[in-house]
Amino acid sequence: MTNRNNTSLRRFLTPALLAMLLPLAPAAAADFYKGKTVTLIAPSSAGGGYDTYTRLLARHMGAHLPGKPNFVVQNMPGAGGKVAAAYIYSKAAKDGTVIAGTFPQALTEALLGKSKRVQYKTSELTYIGSLNGEAYLCFVRTDAPVKTPKDLFSKELVVGATGQGSSTTLSPALLRNMLGMKFKVITGYKGSRQVTLAAMQNEVQGWCGMGFSSIEATVADEFKNGRMKVLFQEGGEPDPRGKKMNLTLATSFAKTDEERKIFDLIYAQQDFGRPYIAPPGLPKERVDELRAAFDKALKDPAMQADAKKVGVDLEPMSGAKLQGIIAKLYSTPQALVDKARKALDPTAALSDQKAPKK
Repeated sequence: MTNRNNTSLRRFLTPALLAMLLPLAPAAAADFYKGKTVTLIAPSSAGGGYDTYTRLLARHMGAHLPGKPNFVVQNMPGAGGKVAAAYIYSKAAKDGTVIAGTFPQALTEALLGKSKRVQYKTSELTYIGSLNGEAYLCFVRTDAPVKTPKDLFSKELVVGATGQGSSTTLSPALLRNMLGMKFKVITGYKGSRQVTLAAMQNEVQGWCGMGFSSIEATVADEFKNGRMKVLFQEGGEPDPRGKKMNLTLATSFAKTDEERKIFDLIYAQQDFGRPYIAPPGLPKERVDELRAAFDKALKDPAMQADAKKVGVDLEPMSGAKLQGIIAKLYSTPQALVDKARKALDPTAALSDQKAPKK
């Protein structure tokens, strides 16, 4: 009975009728994106390092999506990228037309920070890829009393920071808690650009938790003229440029194997320095399209030339690899996670003083 019905149905569906029914099938990628606008969210204020990366991606990714949609950038700073991640998780359209950059700490906050501050499930986010991996560095004014990493064990350094969950806050807190370095952290700056400007204006003496690419596009001249310098690299594999500068690794001051394991866990997030995420529940074909377009854009000579022009580095990571790293981090033994979380507590390093309102 079933076979006879199927045969009759196939005879009934003539080529003409099939052509009429095709528009009822799910839209192909070219049909879906054609004429649409994709919103690309930067998790920082305009003019900062992440904003520069996001606008770079927005200029090139659309050319590699079928249908060639227009891309627009929206700035959504706050809480070290958690505001953007929460928006993507719960409010953004779940159709592939909204993507957000976020900071690595936003993806490890539920593991290493205060889970109550995380309004999204990290494992359910859709990972599109990362634009670069970036070693965290500490920068200082050359007229600051701290001249070398060892000076931090006897002299206080006042550093600027954004939100309490950002790398600019957590990095000095970690080095203070684990190693005893004397940091005083002034929080409340809107973005990385505001932190660096505060140092230039001598509101603070420096900052930590950023890489070369975060500052090259904004205050590179301050390093060329000798007003600012890199004090040290925090951890991870030595940065190629840091090697040329003979930078000290702060983690080299660790005294025990356990301390080194904690540092390794925390600094693992440097491998995905500029992650981009999409909402959970996207159709698989849409995820595949977005990941492929991201990967192709990063290999495009036009984007590479543009990156060089604006002074940023590209070290891409695929969405699939990024998703695997996140899964591995969240499988870390709880005992080690608990100690790492305690090491990241910013309380001891935070100052009652806040960034001046401007």
